[in-house]
Amino acid sequence: MQNKLITIALLTTALAAHAETFPMTNLPQGWAGSIHVDQCAEGKCAGKGEVQLTLGKQTHTLPADFHEFSAPKAQGAAPLVNPIAIDDFNFDGKDDVAVPRGHQGPYGSASYDIYLQTADGKLVRNADLTDLTDNYMGLPETDAKRKLLIVYGKSGAAIHYTEHYRPSAKGLQNVYSRVDTHDGCGAGKVKIVEKALLPNGKWRSKNRCLSDAQYNKLLERETAKR
Repeated sequence: MQNKLITIALLTTALAAHAETFPMTNLPQGWAGSIHVDQCAEGKCAGKGEVQLTLGKQTHTLPADFHEFSAPKAQGAAPLVNPIAIDDFNFDGKDDVAVPRGHQGPYGSASYDIYLQTADGKLVRNADLTDLTDNYMGLPETDAKRKLLIVYGKSGAAIHYTEHYRPSAKGLQNVYSRVDTHDGCGAGKVKIVEKALLPNGKWRSKNRCLSDAQYNKLLERETAKR
């Protein structure tokens, strides 16, 4: 009897889930697009699907594995939060696209396929940028002023790390690394190890220890600058 009830529940869930296609808003000027997702139920959508983007005369259909998002309540409306991310990931002045690809990052964090826009409006998947979302947690932050991609990761609860990468025609260059180890200088203290690439190609290292209170203030200042 219990097995029958479980089967009925699974069938009911499967029948309730349905595919949806939504338009996208808040796209760059001259762009148009929509998303199709295979599984929507109870106001939420997630899973396999595709993104269709038109840039001028170029139309692209990109595979996706969407992270969960809220479906719009009105018929034909766009999701309130765009499921894809648009940014200039290589700092060439053109908008690029990050398409969700499930949760392949560390600790089940979100991963993406990142496509760079070419001069003629094509979108080309970039393996190096895509790998950043597999090796670190989430999308890289873009620092347009310094032309840096900033990524974050962790190893367990005690070790957190930050890396800076600079895109170029040759690929990504790691120019900064920081590892924060809680209790690394004894109980209640955080050890911070920083390495920065100098113009002469050599690395400069700096180590310091902060109390938990000092470290929290440091994080607050860094967050305020973003």
